[in-house]
Formats: sequence, structure tokens, C-alpha cells
Amino acid sequence: MFKFLKDRKKKDNKGFTLVELVIVVAILAILVGILAPQYTKYVEKSRKAADVSNLENLVTAFKTAASDGDDQVPAGEYTITINNSVTSGKTTTLTGDDSNNTVAGIITTYAGENWQDTKLKSKKWTSDGSDDKAKLVTSISAKLTVGIDGSVTVDYTPDTIKDQTNK
Repeated sequence: MFKFLKDRKKKDNKGFTLVELVIVVAILAILVGILAPQYTKYVEKSRKAADVSNLENLVTAFKTAASDGDDQVPAGEYTITINNSVTSGKTTTLTGDDSNNTVAGIITTYAGENWQDTKLKSKKWTSDGSDDKAKLVTSISAKLTVGIDGSVTVDYTPDTIKDQTNK
């Protein structure tokens, strides 16, 4: 009774041909070739945003310490620098008119114990914001000037950080 079904083979269920598979692989390769550079740009942009955020958080901690009535931040110039590599045992340093390291201790109160272990995530910071690899810098910094009245002004290096902190 079912003998006629055994003799009859379906000819329309062959699967994919080799040409069809090669075309699909070629289309996928083209899409990856187009999207990969864009992906790396977005990753680098997010790394720079994280660096700016870390520096801005340290600047905010410094400003908070300077404006707090309990802490005494002497008037003068200070520089917070975040590096790519370890210098003097720490990747983030505070330099300036802090002869006995009291300001660094005050910042620890506001920024946490490990604020000096913050390091750059991006290795593509340039001095002028262009994509020219000859002008790569290994650190970003904020120069803070504390006035006699306790006011704090900030200058960023490189200057492109200022554009990202105001966004």
C-alpha cells in the first residue's frame, strides 16, 4: 500500500548549494569589514569618556575639600595628573603647594582610599585633540588654582578635556 511512497523521492529538499553558502559568507565578511572600524572608534570614545569622568571626579573631590569649612586647603596651585604608566608607585599624582601632603590626605577623604591608583584607559590622548599619532601624550591633568578666598579655578591639559567635561 505504501510502496509508491518509497519509490518516489523528493527532489526539492536538497539543502543549500555551495554557491549560496559562499555568497552568505561574503556578505557577512563585508558587513564585518564595515562595522569593525566603527566599533573600535566607539570603544576608544568610551575609554576617553571614562578617563575624563575619573579626572572630573577627582577635581570635584578637590573642590569639595577646598570649599568644606572643616578642611584647610592652602591657597596655591595644584595639579592632578592621571598617567598611563606608574610613576613613583602611583598612576595618579597630586603636585603643588602641598609641602606636607595634607591635601592628598584630604582628597582621600572625599575620593576614597585608592584614588591614586586611577590610570588612563585610553592610550590615544593627543595634545591638540587631533588624530595625529605623533602628538600622543601619556597623561591628562587638571591644574587647580585655589584663591585666598577659597575659590577654585581649573585648567585642563589637553584642552580637549574641557569640551568633554561640559557635556
